[in-house]
Amino acid sequence: MEKRTAMLVVALMVVSMCSSVVVALPPMGPPKAMVGQDQWTVGVGFSHGEVDLDTRGTGREDEGFGFFAPVSDKHEIENLTTNIILGSLGFGISDSWDVFVSVGAADAEDDITEELAGGAVGNRYTGFDSSYEIAYGFGSRATFWEDGDITWGGLFQILWQNPDGSVDLGAFTDPIARTGAFTLTGDAELDFWELQVAVGPTWEGDNFRVYGGPFLHIVDGDIDIDTAGVDAADAPWRVVSSGEVEEASRFGGYAGAQWLMSENTIANLEIQVTADAWAVGLGAVWKFE
Repeated sequence: MEKRTAMLVVALMVVSMCSSVVVALPPMGPPKAMVGQDQWTVGVGFSHGEVDLDTRGTGREDEGFGFFAPVSDKHEIENLTTNIILGSLGFGISDSWDVFVSVGAADAEDDITEELAGGAVGNRYTGFDSSYEIAYGFGSRATFWEDGDITWGGLFQILWQNPDGSVDLGAFTDPIARTGAFTLTGDAELDFWELQVAVGPTWEGDNFRVYGGPFLHIVDGDIDIDTAGVDAADAPWRVVSSGEVEEASRFGGYAGAQWLMSENTIANLEIQVTADAWAVGLGAVWKFE
């Protein structure tokens, strides 16, 4: 009963896309099946994390006489901070195979820096702070084999996020000499997905379990920025930029614990770390037939 109840956050914690965004390393839960055949679970979870992303694409500027030809540009998004709240629904196809879906909301905030040719710093977008936007995903987990109190298994989950919000562009009439400073205002939109694949052991105690292992984290998506205003000489300016997230594949490690709070209720705590991201998640899950 305890093992089934422990179905966990199977679905519970698909919490980031999310990513995760994006990109924000949604909690994963134990790498093993836990729902039980023909059983259902409902979960809720919260995740907070940070991730670094780079995008490459093209940018265009209009100084009131039409857009110049597009030029290649790169944007660095360092420490993109995300919060994700997700509800989930899990189902046990068999005692060794679970599936789940999740839906909720995620926000994001950060500064975005443009990198010019040669590595020089160009335009800097500040104040990006999106409201909570819809996030959704799905995943599956499976048990490979059991050895006493240790169970070995794996899981995968994918989450989509689409944070967007206002942004200020601190620019210069001469970006190389960094003279003629002015500010444009507009919007920035991120649209990305993140995939997590994990394998590892889960150790079962009387009323709790401890789990962890290595995992692969992949992030992909795009960014669109559109700002307008006047420069230091009151001439109209508009700057438009779009690009794709440089697909980031990173290995990391994660660990977590679950406690049986009552016959059909489990609490969860988890932490994840990669070279470019980290996240902490909390949640609870309820089981029913």
